[in-house]
Amino acid sequence: MGLKTSDISLTSSASVADIGRALQEVLPRVKAQSVEEITGGIGALAAYEERADIQIVAEGQTFMTGQWAVQIYVSDEGAQRAITLIALGDSGFSKAMNGAKNSAWLSTSIKKRDEIAAYLR
Repeated sequence: MGLKTSDISLTSSASVADIGRALQEVLPRVKAQSVEEITGGIGALAAYEERADIQIVAEGQTFMTGQWAVQIYVSDEGAQRAITLIALGDSGFSKAMNGAKNSAWLSTSIKKRDEIAAYLR
């Protein structure tokens, strides 16, 4: 119960900078209303956390299909870049408890994740 996820992974020969520019182009197209850097780690343990070259979460809301959120990670692996896109959404129980109005819809997040992936391919 609670937050559900659905992820896909891609590889690219494009540079991290080029992928970053592509994300700057596609996120407004999918109507992301908020793009934030993902920061993690807890206090002193943050120094031991592996970080991707790009790690962001894009969020938005559509009139008909509700709120959505997609986490995006890009890591330089030498000859190629690894891209992971994670769609986020609340479970049915969580929506019932907290109200659907304030919940991200996994189905909408998956649709947005797939639109972003198609642009990056």
